[in-house]
Amino acid sequence: MENLQLFFPSQNLVSVLPTIRLEQLVYWDHSAMKTLLGVAMVAMLSIASCVAQTGTVIFYTPGNSVKSVSAGLLPRSQQPFTGWLFDGTQRLAHVSPGRFMTFHLDPGAHTFTVPWHSTKPGKDQLLINVEGGGQYCVRLYAIMTNFELIPFERLNSQMEEVPCQQAQREAAHMKPIEIKRVDPFVRVELDPSTTFPSESQSQH
Repeated sequence: MENLQLFFPSQNLVSVLPTIRLEQLVYWDHSAMKTLLGVAMVAMLSIASCVAQTGTVIFYTPGNSVKSVSAGLLPRSQQPFTGWLFDGTQRLAHVSPGRFMTFHLDPGAHTFTVPWHSTKPGKDQLLINVEGGGQYCVRLYAIMTNFELIPFERLNSQMEEVPCQQAQREAAHMKPIEIKRVDPFVRVELDPSTTFPSESQSQH
């Protein structure tokens, strides 16, 4: 069996090994902190810039109520909307009564339609020129016509841009749309807030 030899470095060898002083540790710690703060500030500025470059468009539709059910017996009445919402050729969501949805959209002209089907945009259009930092509120509803001669009714989907102060009064109690009803392609543009937006942004 070979002899096991242990090697102990001499005092001179140990003395030449690099040493780290407390002052260096403090300096490196401050330097790393400055780097992290710089990265965080850049990220925050980037997010703020993205939000500032988009406009906020809020859609909502009244919910079913005793009043709407009673009005449905009239020859012509306004009813909650159920159907699809399009922005140009892009499908946004399948809307249900008593819900709201907030989208952050790129500036420019946006043409919204509310067809009953999901395959293509509707004919009646609402044009909104979205500006960066702007806030726009759109009320969705349906006009129901009862035909007296035959047991038949027709629903015509409608939309109108309203003052956001009015929208706040009408929809402050509403819940946001369910994420499963939003087209996957535009979910990144959907605001995740669970409360109806306030009037903190500029009005149009």
